[in-house]
Amino acid sequence: MESLRKAGSAGTRKEAEHRLPEQSAPNRMPGMASYVSHHRPKFRTRLLALLLDYAVILGWMLALAIVTFLLYLITGDFFNWLALGTVRAQLLGFLVLVLPVGAYLYVGEGSRSQGTLGKRIMGLQVVDANTGERASQFRILIRTIAKLLPWEIAHFAVWNIVALTSDGGSRFPLWLTIVATAANLLPFIYIAFVAFQKDKRGPHDLFAGTQVVVGTKAGD
Repeated sequence: MESLRKAGSAGTRKEAEHRLPEQSAPNRMPGMASYVSHHRPKFRTRLLALLLDYAVILGWMLALAIVTFLLYLITGDFFNWLALGTVRAQLLGFLVLVLPVGAYLYVGEGSRSQGTLGKRIMGLQVVDANTGERASQFRILIRTIAKLLPWEIAHFAVWNIVALTSDGGSRFPLWLTIVATAANLLPFIYIAFVAFQKDKRGPHDLFAGTQVVVGTKAGD
């Protein structure tokens, strides 16, 4: 893990294409990491950081699967989420999956390191796009909500599809078809923004006024 962290940090500095305005030390917000300049990372660096974060998320999903299996061994039956009703099942899914993932993103990017585990390994930080300084907690919150929006829309579509099919339905209403289509398209739109937008900012960054950058430590 340490070797990957060093390789990621070295690679992102070599890959950096553009320099953001350098911030003077007196204007740096309290608790900001000791970085003196920032660069915009390349798309492949952002993608690798995302994959590392997804590995963390998959670890949490695996833990949930293990708990579910243990409950099956104890009770002799798998928990039927749909027995709660569509709305309550979605709420429970939000509490055990979406909310913990959101907390992981928010706590990591709102911390002194200004990044999730994947971003830290790759030497990336989330900053205020206007100042280049540490983003406020409010901006990080908006960024987290906007980032998870496609995921939550997908969950909403899946739960409603499962509820309809479990009742014997085979035809979906137009609104559900539209929602399901949007859920499939939004992730590609987000990725396209990060890849081709001039500042490499996804919709979640544009909404929140943030930007992902490569930090260059003082003395490097």
